[in-house]
Amino acid sequence: MNSLRIPVFISHVLCGGLLFFFTSQVEAQKTNIVLPVQNKTTSCLTASSDTLDKDLADEEDFDSEGIDSLVSSFFDVEQVFAYRINTPSIGDSMLLTLVDSSHSFSMPSNGKIISKFGPRRRRQHKGVDIKLNTGDPVKSVFDGVVRYAKRNRHGFGNLVVIRHFNGLETYYAHLNKIDVKPYQAIKAGELIGTGGRTGRARGSHLHFEMRLFDKPFDPAKVINFDSAQLITEKVWLDRNFFTPPSRKMLAKNGKNATGSEGYHVIKKGDTLGSIARQYRTSVKQLCALNGLKKTSILKVGRRLKLG
Repeated sequence: MNSLRIPVFISHVLCGGLLFFFTSQVEAQKTNIVLPVQNKTTSCLTASSDTLDKDLADEEDFDSEGIDSLVSSFFDVEQVFAYRINTPSIGDSMLLTLVDSSHSFSMPSNGKIISKFGPRRRRQHKGVDIKLNTGDPVKSVFDGVVRYAKRNRHGFGNLVVIRHFNGLETYYAHLNKIDVKPYQAIKAGELIGTGGRTGRARGSHLHFEMRLFDKPFDPAKVINFDSAQLITEKVWLDRNFFTPPSRKMLAKNGKNATGSEGYHVIKKGDTLGSIARQYRTSVKQLCALNGLKKTSILKVGRRLKLG
């Protein structure tokens, strides 16, 4: 009888040991499970604390250090305007690189400008309005990271704000649908949503803004909306760059209150440089708008288009 009990005892011990080993391995696997941080259908990068996953950033051909720097300070996903305190100073002048070998450009929408930057009725219009139909695609202008993407209660309607690698931010308002999320890395030309008329909008259009440290400037200073091209790859900024034109200046230049027209009649002694300084624009923009070269001879009496 004793010879029969020993194998039974040993078998119980062996079974118990195997059960313990199997259970411990399952628990160990549970503790090592890592949830994916990228949604493959939306290419959305989610943040852990203040940083983004480096491996996933590399998959998207983004510089992970560049992304980390974008989201490390003043990256408020709940507030439309991020720089409420300790706003960085631009100083006397600042060179802003818009595109380079790593970062490209795309038009936000293919429509025409229906309302320009500047005085409009009793307030300043701090962007440009682009005509579109509800449901038309709206795309990111430059590479960057989505900072804000939700419905806004103060007139913008469905709004997306993207921070770009030079610190610039672009605003896309009145959207019918938002297709991106905060912390999502995005390339120029990628879909961010569809156009609409949400918020305070009288008809379907895209309200588009460009801001640096919350300070708006005229997008037409860097984008030729007629030719759908950047006017310049780099732009020098100073305090005057952000100063909107006054109603008096618009009237003097032949513009109406919405800034729908603007011309300069060439006078004796005028140069492209002096005209550009007078209207706070660039020689390159004047040439692009009027089919000129930097070496073109200006004819007295000719009207130059300003915007």
